[in-house]
Order: sequence, then structure tokens, then C-alpha cells
Amino acid sequence: MQNLRKAILSHIKIGVPVKGHLRAFSTAADINQDRVMGRVIELVKKFDKINAAKVTEKADFQKDLSLDSLDRVELVMAFEEEFSVEIPDAEADKLRCCADVAKYVISSSNGKVFDSSS
Repeated sequence: MQNLRKAILSHIKIGVPVKGHLRAFSTAADINQDRVMGRVIELVKKFDKINAAKVTEKADFQKDLSLDSLDRVELVMAFEEEFSVEIPDAEADKLRCCADVAKYVISSSNGKVFDSSS
């Protein structure tokens, strides 16, 4: 999957807008799973190959949203950009739905999730 990621990065741009401003860290007390979930769902809805009406917490990226492996790599890269985390390929393969992504972001951030509203 790493080779696929490198090939994609060298040839395409992600169709998700990148925030151009600095983001501030939230404290552990500020982390709200619903808020992270909301950000994940909104990001998935903005992905140009997905019908936004089908996006839910438990909608499977492959089965329900019809994403192929290339689309999933692009989506993982968008999650990495949005939350300033690195998602190893082995972990990326386990992210099947928005709930999985939100859980991973919260657990991997050690209580520090970037706030896009700052």
C-alpha cells in the first residue's frame, strides 16, 4: 500500500480543501468524540466520489460507499491532513467506516486533536 500511496502522491491532488491557517491543539478535556466524528463525516461527505446522502458513522467505505482501494488511499491521506496524524498502512487497512477513523484519530492523538475552528 505504501508504493501505491507514493504513486498517487506523485500524480494527483486530493479533492478535499486543505486548511491554510494554523490549527491549535485541544486539551484532553476538550476532546469530544462526537466532534471528531462530525469532522470525519464532513470530510467523507466532501470526497468527490461519494454520495453524501449515504455517509453515516457505520457506512462501510468499500461496501456501502463503493470506494475502491485507490479511493481509500486518497481518503486516508485526507484524514492524515485534516487531523495531522500519520496512519500506517496496516492501520489504514483496518479503517472500514467513519467510526473506525474517529476512534483511531482519538486513540493515536494521545489527547491532542487539532482543532479546525481555530
